[in-house]
Amino acid sequence: MNLTLDGVCDHVAKDDSGKHDHLVPVRDLSLQHGRLYFPGADDDGFGFALSPWAMGQACTRLGMPAAYFAKCPPELQDRQFNYWRSLDEEARKKAGGDGGDTWTIRAKNATVRGVLSARYEKLDNRQLVNALLPALAGTDYQVKLFDLCDEGFHLRVIDPRMSRLALPGDPLVVAIHIANSEVGLRAVTIDAAVYRQVCSNGLLRKMAGKSLLRQRHIHVAQEAFVPSLQEAIAQARLVAAAFIEQMILSTKTVVPDPARAIEILADAWKLSKQTAEYIKFGLLGEAHQESMYGLLNAVTNAAQRLPMEGRVELETLASILIDTSDTRRESASLRQRILTPRALVGA
Repeated sequence: MNLTLDGVCDHVAKDDSGKHDHLVPVRDLSLQHGRLYFPGADDDGFGFALSPWAMGQACTRLGMPAAYFAKCPPELQDRQFNYWRSLDEEARKKAGGDGGDTWTIRAKNATVRGVLSARYEKLDNRQLVNALLPALAGTDYQVKLFDLCDEGFHLRVIDPRMSRLALPGDPLVVAIHIANSEVGLRAVTIDAAVYRQVCSNGLLRKMAGKSLLRQRHIHVAQEAFVPSLQEAIAQARLVAAAFIEQMILSTKTVVPDPARAIEILADAWKLSKQTAEYIKFGLLGEAHQESMYGLLNAVTNAAQRLPMEGRVELETLASILIDTSDTRRESASLRQRILTPRALVGA
């Protein structure tokens, strides 16, 4: 990827075109022919389409099962929506809704992209990028992953000065992964990452299962956010550098039965059959197939074939395989099962 940080800023600025927000009492909303109407926001009289994500959020807030709602014909969807939004807050809570008499409607042009609570506070992609630039100023960071869609933002940068060989011709580079969502899919997060140059694999490392920075879109203290972000980036560099050492050690850790190990991971992580097949295929391309390093890279190679949120989740799970500082019982048990020869299982 040849995109620069300035290029990322340009993409984010372009994506902002046509966005608008509204704080709307639930009683003022109505669904007509599958389009959302509310006063003061629709000059042409055609209402707003709802993205699948926004429609799912609206259903959750009203207490309607989203899967059932999606199966209803349009005229029944209108009636269902308008009935539940007409109820008072307490009735919707009893039905399983998350309450609130006022919603934050986030739209782009004529499409609603998010339906959020009135407590939602903006910490948008433009704000995040603007905060990042000073933190990364004067560095040699390079963009290696950038994904921007209606629901999420992901950016991964590497510091080529912080690199070590895991094996001859196989450099690992310190990386930082930044993520956000403007429509409630995720919080702002900063994570340590490792980038494998030979295949563009990525690995995310949590600390005790947590991101180095996790800022939800409520109670956002703008004056404290930038220093927190800068601190998290500095920490991520150190954490990633230390994790590279663990990855290098994993080249010497023998996995006695890689095929069985993939079955164990598929079961433990509830992976789809297709994802498990991706991992098997990825392992075939590894020179050290019977090492933890080979298995780890087979998993992160498979992750590249998944949608972005699934990719990040699998890259995070992969780090468990070698993170001996993760002493959670389920993590330690998973590593032990993978490293125990089949002949010794149950012995």
